[in-house]
This record gives sequence, structure tokens and C-alpha cells, in this order.
Amino acid sequence: MTRIRRRSAVALASIAGAMFPLLAACTQDASSTGGTESAAPGASSEQPTAEPAVNGVDANQYASSDPTGDAYGFVTPSGKWLCAIIPAKKLAGCASHPTAGPLGVPGTPQIASPDGGAPAEANLIAVEAGKEPNFQNWNQALFPGNANVLPYDTTLAIDGFSCNVQFSGVSCRDDATDKGFTVATSGYRFEFTPLPMSIPSAGPPPIAPTAAPLPQQARGSNQCGPVTYPETGKPATVVIVKGTLRCDEAHTMLTKYFTGRDKSEPEYSFDGWECRLAGDPESAQIGYTINCTDGNGNSVVAQP
Repeated sequence: MTRIRRRSAVALASIAGAMFPLLAACTQDASSTGGTESAAPGASSEQPTAEPAVNGVDANQYASSDPTGDAYGFVTPSGKWLCAIIPAKKLAGCASHPTAGPLGVPGTPQIASPDGGAPAEANLIAVEAGKEPNFQNWNQALFPGNANVLPYDTTLAIDGFSCNVQFSGVSCRDDATDKGFTVATSGYRFEFTPLPMSIPSAGPPPIAPTAAPLPQQARGSNQCGPVTYPETGKPATVVIVKGTLRCDEAHTMLTKYFTGRDKSEPEYSFDGWECRLAGDPESAQIGYTINCTDGNGNSVVAQP
């Protein structure tokens, strides 16, 4: 497993103002920028006491089904954001969904790429235990598998972190310090936005998660975010060239391809898929193109 690599960048000032209108695995190599650190005049040096989660959900219903990935994740009701609390990394963060590409939020910085390449727009906003919120670049999925939807005005809290979803944005924090972030399609703030306190006359009804709205591709191409070539450690862009395959299904298929194929053979068949290499994977320095097709008319390409 690789270690997370972070590179410091110029600290970012959070976007001031009211909340913005909202939209919406493993070990990753990462680069990050730190958030700004300031103290309000007359502020106490004592750590804030975390308030109990408002309208909390059962965290087990949002746990990853991947036995190797200790994570709790959710998709916002609009389908725009994928967020996760990862206890092993002591981190909570949000990424664009379903492509896992750049955040696409005004003010998002260009920061160092995790593989040492040219700076690129950050694809994750996060807060880590005891640290300032920051932007990061990851080259693998934030949450392994499919995440359930976290309903509006509810909170997912686990292992010292809390995340909630409101119509005005999605927000996560480190409970011990109350430091966090709020992000929406129109901007971000390095500040946690709590849910309004509510005291119902009776206990709230149980909230059941629903399946995330992952889009079906009717025709044309669809970029699904990167995977990593095991032989080179370089990222490859995944594109659904045609068919009705979902991005998460394309990534799952390529993961099986990487772990199951005979590296000496240019072709490999599995689970109804036929994948072929273009180039020499043993000598390529920047990766090689993979073309995969199945009997249902789906075609997927991973290319450097």
C-alpha cells in the first residue's frame, strides 16, 4: 500500500458570505493545500465541545461493503457530491460525483498532482483530525463501491467526524475541533455549517438510505475519472465509449482486469469482457491503452 503524499501550497482564504445554493479506498496518493488558520478576537484557547449529531442516521447503513476499505460514504440527494468519513485516515471529505474529476467549484486551486505531474485542479475538499480543512488531489476513489444517499437535513457521524446535507450545501467537520468545510456548486467555505437544532415532540421516524442515482449512459462517450496502472503507478483516464454501463461498473471491471490478468498476454477474457492492450505494458513509461468490450454492446477504454 502506498503512503499519502501531501505537498504544502499557499493557504487558502475561505469564501465569505452566506451559504451557497446547493446543487448536490483503499490507500490513495494525495497532494493537498492547507486552509487558513485564524483566531477570532477574544476567542478561548479551549477546544470546543462537540454537540450531538442532529437527525443522525445509522452509520452502518453507509459503511463500505469492501472488506479492505474502512469507510462510511454517501451521495447527496442531487447526485452531485460523494462524501466519505475514513477512520483509518482520520479524514472526512467530498468529491465530485460520479466522475471523481475536478471539484468544479469557483475558487478551487490548482495544486500538485499526487504522481508528481503538473499542478491540476483539486478533486477533493477535506478536513483531517487536528488539522485545518484543505484541498487535495487523489488518484483513486474516495469511497469503494456504491454509496447510499444521505437525505437532506440528516447527519452521518462516526469516529469523531460529522457530515450533513442541507439544501444550501454539504458540510463535514472534525468534531473535536469543530473545524470543517461547506461546499456547494457555487462555492465553498472552510467552515462547518451545523443543522438547525430541532426538538420533535416524539422520536423521529427511522431514516432508510436509498441507492445513489448513478447515471446510465445512453450513447456517446462519458469520462469516468482515473484508475492507476499497477505496473507504472500512472493514472489512466477511463472513458465509456458506448453502451449503458455506469462509471462505477466500469471501474469495478477494470479493477478485476488489473488483478486477474496474465501480464504476459495482450488479451484477457473474464466475466463476459474481452480486454486488449495497445502497447507494451512491461516497457511503457506512461502507461498503455486498454480496450474492453462485452456482449451487451458496452465499450470501455482506459488510456494515459
